[in-house]
Amino acid sequence: MAKEVTLLTGFLGAGKTTLLNQIITQKTETRFAIVENEIGEMSIDAELVVKGATELVELNNGCLCCSLNDDIFEVLNELWDKREQWDHLIIEATGIADPANIAQPFLTMEQVKRGYILKRVICVVDAEQVEDQLRETAEAVQQLVFSDLILLNKTEKVSPEYLLELQATLKSINPFATVYIGTKDDYKIKQLFQQERILNFSASPQAVTPKGIFSISRDPAKAAPLLAISSLHQQHQHSEIETILLRYTQSMDITLLEHRMMVFLILQSASVYRIKGIIYSEGFESKIILQTVGKSLAVDLGERWLPDELRESKVVFIGKNLQVHGFDKMFRDCLTKNL
Repeated sequence: MAKEVTLLTGFLGAGKTTLLNQIITQKTETRFAIVENEIGEMSIDAELVVKGATELVELNNGCLCCSLNDDIFEVLNELWDKREQWDHLIIEATGIADPANIAQPFLTMEQVKRGYILKRVICVVDAEQVEDQLRETAEAVQQLVFSDLILLNKTEKVSPEYLLELQATLKSINPFATVYIGTKDDYKIKQLFQQERILNFSASPQAVTPKGIFSISRDPAKAAPLLAISSLHQQHQHSEIETILLRYTQSMDITLLEHRMMVFLILQSASVYRIKGIIYSEGFESKIILQTVGKSLAVDLGERWLPDELRESKVVFIGKNLQVHGFDKMFRDCLTKNL
C-alpha cells in the first residue's frame, strides 16, 4: 500500500518546525518519518525536531527544489525498505524552496507514485511579514500558490481587522487553498490532516481592479461558454498577481490538450506560477485532474462524475501579466467539437 506524504512549506521564519513538532506531539497514533531539508552543511532545524518521529532523515547538502538529485530518491528507497516501521512521511522544505519542484516526482513519476501519495501541501505564513514577502520574493508567492492548505501563523501580532483583510488577500491569490488561522496554542492540526489535495473553485476572487472585473461573455451558439476573471488586490498592492478562471461545457480531447500544455510549459510559462483544473473528456467516466508542477505537467484520473453532475472543464491560472485570450484559444482549440 502506498504511503501518504505531507509537504510542509513556508518562508523563512514562518514557523514550519514549530508546526512539525505540534504534529508529532499531537498525532501520537501516527508513526511519522521526517525528511528535514536545509541548505547549509550544519543542520539546525533537525536538532529542534522533538524526539517523536520514527525516522528522521536530514538532507542538508542543498535545497531540494534546486538540486533534486539522487539524494531524495535514495531517501525514498531507504524509507520504503523500512515502510513497516512508519505510517506517514512529512517533508519540511527549506524556507526558500519552491514546493512545486519538490512535489514533482510524487505527482509525475509513476515509479514514485506507486509507493507514495502526496496528500497535502501545507504553507505556513507569518501574518506579520507575509505582505512584504509577497512583494519582495518570488519564492513566497510560489509557496503560497502551490499549497492546498494555508496556516496563518503568529496571528496574535496583528489586529483582528487586518487578519480578515489578510485572509481575503490570500484567498484572492490562491483560490484553491483553504485558509486556517493558527495561534501559538492552537495550530489546527486536526483540521489540517483531515483535508487532502482538492480543487476548490467555489471561492473565485472578484476584487475590483482599475479596469473593473475582467470578464468575457460570448454567444453560446457560436462559442463555448467562457468565464475569465483577473483578480487584483489593490489595497494590498499585489497588482502583479492575477487569477483567471476558464470554463467549458464541451468535451476536451485530452491527448491534444496534454500536447498543447507541454509545449506551452516549455516555451511560454515563465510568468505562470500555477495551473490546475478539472477536465471533462468524453469516454472517461472520471474527472481528469490537470495541473502544472514546476515546469512539468501532471495528469491523473480523479473521482467519477456523479449521475446528475454538470460535466464541464474548469481551469484556474495564477501568475503575472496573464493573457486570457491566449489561454482561451489554447483550450478552445482542444474542444472535441472543433476537431
